[in-house]
Amino acid sequence: MGLPIYYCKSWFRMKKVAIEPMDEALAHSRHLSGESYTALIGSDSAPSCFVELSIDRGMVSVGFLDKKCREYLSYQFQVIDADNLFLTMATHREFQGDGDEVIGGECYIFNEEGGLVIRREKFNPHELEEARSSFEPSRNYEKIPKFGCYSDVTKADR
Repeated sequence: MGLPIYYCKSWFRMKKVAIEPMDEALAHSRHLSGESYTALIGSDSAPSCFVELSIDRGMVSVGFLDKKCREYLSYQFQVIDADNLFLTMATHREFQGDGDEVIGGECYIFNEEGGLVIRREKFNPHELEEARSSFEPSRNYEKIPKFGCYSDVTKADR
C-alpha cells in the first residue's frame, strides 16, 4: 500500500499550504475532464511531494519537498501525445541553512532528440555556468498518470 494522497487546486510554494483542498470525487472529475488539479503525496499539510496535473495546458509538474516543505527538486513534463509525457526539465535547488532562501542550483533541460543543457547558478555573488551535452532520452518518457497512480512521475532517482 502506498502513501495517502490528498487533492487540492494547487500547492502554494511560498506559504507551503494547499490551496482549495478538494475531495477525491472532485479531483477525479477534474482528471477525467483534463482540468488542472494537484495531488499531495503523503500528507495534506507536509507532503513529501506534489504532482500538478495540467493536461489541459500540456504539462505535468512534480515538486519534491524536504522536511521544511521547501521544493528542493522539481520536474517538468510535457504532454507529447494522448498517452505520454516527456521530462523536459529537472531543477535542483540549494537553500541557505534552515531558511527558505535559494542560494543556488542546477537546471537540466532535455529534448527528445537527446540534447541536454545544464545550467548551474549561484546567487550571492551571482555566477552562471552553462554546458551542453547529450543523453539517452528513453528514460525521460512516462505514461500520463492514471488517477491516483502517480508513482512513475514521482521517482526522484532518474
